[in-house]
This record gives sequence, structure tokens and C-alpha cells, in this order.
Amino acid sequence: MMHRDSGVEDQFEVLCSIQAMKVQRIRMRGIHSLGGLDSHGNESAITPLAGSCQVSVEGGEKFELDEKDVCYLERGSMFALTSKGDSDLVWAQAPAEKGYPSYVKKFSALKPVVSGVEPYVRRVYTSIGEGDKADRLIVGFVEGDSGNWTSFPPHRHDGKPEVYVYYGMGNRFGIQVVAGDEEKAFVIHGGDAVVFEKGYHPNVATPGVGMKFAWIISAEPAERNLSVEFHPEYKDLPVGKTHLSTK
Repeated sequence: MMHRDSGVEDQFEVLCSIQAMKVQRIRMRGIHSLGGLDSHGNESAITPLAGSCQVSVEGGEKFELDEKDVCYLERGSMFALTSKGDSDLVWAQAPAEKGYPSYVKKFSALKPVVSGVEPYVRRVYTSIGEGDKADRLIVGFVEGDSGNWTSFPPHRHDGKPEVYVYYGMGNRFGIQVVAGDEEKAFVIHGGDAVVFEKGYHPNVATPGVGMKFAWIISAEPAERNLSVEFHPEYKDLPVGKTHLSTK
């Protein structure tokens, strides 16, 4: 459920590996080029959480990615990664039946949804949304205010697994809650990751830092949406603006 950052450099580190999705990270420090990467029958999403990189697809396409840009790669793509200096790259894969052309969503072009009210205000950026071409993947970012909750009021989408990959928090920390059949809480630092296959999953930052994370969902094609269910004990709380469809 939780992956504690190992700090490994110059090799892929598996953050999540379940039937619906695999998420890896590579911190490119001593090496700045990797070739022969193969997604097999999977579609992919690649994003630099720090730094920048070029994605070169076999066949000629090249995509330039700055920090938090997201590159969607068609199922079965073979490609290479080249970083410009130090870069922290996340590569998410999900099994796909349909093939869609590769594309890039620039973070600078995204209009955030300022969601929630105090003390759970955050900015939500949807990079690959319901209306974008993909078979399973939905991808975005959340950046919360200092000391605030995010993913609140608590919601769940059982059957649509999701991974949070936390970034930009330095050595400060937050708390990730998972409430399903059991209730658990994890101390989170930047670089950690948590996978939610079911259950409510709010989190809260300590004062002086905001929760920041990339979120990656893998959903069955017929259920590829942002429909969620709020926790019944918190349905009376205001939601404010939201990127979610609620029930």
C-alpha cells in the first residue's frame, strides 16, 4: 500500500505494481539517457516531477517535457528518455486494449480548479482527464495550502486504483489516511508513494508545508471517469469547486 522513498538514483524504482497499473520512478543523476524502453501492451504517462526531459519515440516523434508536463504514449510504444541535467521522472503504465496517438499536456497551460474551503483548500490540475484520449489512465496533480487537508471531504472510488506520488515537500511531512475495512495512517515525506485500491484517502500537511502529489488512476474503460463517493459522515461539509463527479 505504501512505498517509502529509498533515494535510489540512476535506476528504476518500482513505486506501485498491481494488476491494473505499474508506476516507476527514476532519478537521473549520473546517467542522463536511457534507451530501449518498451511499454509492451500498456499505455504510458511520463512526467518529470523535477527537472526536464525529452521523450523520443521509436519512429521519430520527440516530446520535450518541463517539470510536471505529462506525456501520454500510445500502447506498445518503444522509446528513450534523455534528461537535461538532474531529473526525477515518473513512468506510469496501464494495460490498454485501444491505441491512441501520443501527446503532451503542458502543466503551464492547465487551469487549476481551486477546490474546497478552509481548512481543505487546494489547487487541482488535471493533465489527462475524462475528455482526453486514453484507455484507462487519468492523471493530474494536487497542491495544497500549508497545514491544510486535501482529498477532503473524504472520498473513495473502489475499483479504480489510484497512486499518489508526493513531491516538493522537502524534509517536512504530512499524514496520509486510508479508511476502508481498516483505518490506517502513514507519515508521508516528499518522494514517498501510496496506492489506494479501495477506501477513503484524505491527507493533511503539517504547518509550514502543503501536501503536493501527482495522482494516477487506472480505470476500466467503461468506468474511466472521476465519479466518487463521499464519506457519509462528511456529506454535510461544503465541497466548493471540484473536478470530481459526486454521488
